[in-house]
Amino acid sequence: MLKKISVIFAASLAVAGAGCATYPTVTSQTVIVAGIGPVEVERLDVEVADVQPAERIVVVRQGRQTWPVAVPEVFGNLQNIRAGDRVEVRRVEGVILGARRARRGAKPAIIYTEATSAGSFQNLPEKFVVRSLTVTARFESFDPATGVVSYVGPAGARTHTVSDPDIQNDVRRLRRGDMVELTFAQAFHFQKV
Repeated sequence: MLKKISVIFAASLAVAGAGCATYPTVTSQTVIVAGIGPVEVERLDVEVADVQPAERIVVVRQGRQTWPVAVPEVFGNLQNIRAGDRVEVRRVEGVILGARRARRGAKPAIIYTEATSAGSFQNLPEKFVVRSLTVTARFESFDPATGVVSYVGPAGARTHTVSDPDIQNDVRRLRRGDMVELTFAQAFHFQKV
């Protein structure tokens, strides 16, 4: 009987611990993109915490973690999205376009910039908008053998492969704990569920 109670208690702790995770839960599927190869289409099912229609910002929440998402105009008017609604965010991070140390005192953030040409993300399963973004994050490590950079940003711990030799050289100069700015090309899809 004591053994059964211990198993039930351990299972309860595991479920409770999973519910207190500090980073968003992301599911993904692999698709082949012309010119890039296999990429992961990440999907986040999140709750809307706040909407700023004039700025085209939707603040989303998963557990205790919240972060802003800039929603391009192609996804329509944000007037029909309210706090408490469920939305699905899908994204594909293509290549890292740049890496450098962030300015002193920088905090983890995401800055979206202009839409880029959609040619680099052909064959995606749905209508995606292609844009670039800069993530300010804490640098963790770089493995030159695999080209994988690890960092912790607003959406938690992440890894990404750096294929450009010039950018690999830039990343090699970084030290663990440095605040860095990583610029990506990204395909993005947003919809209310």
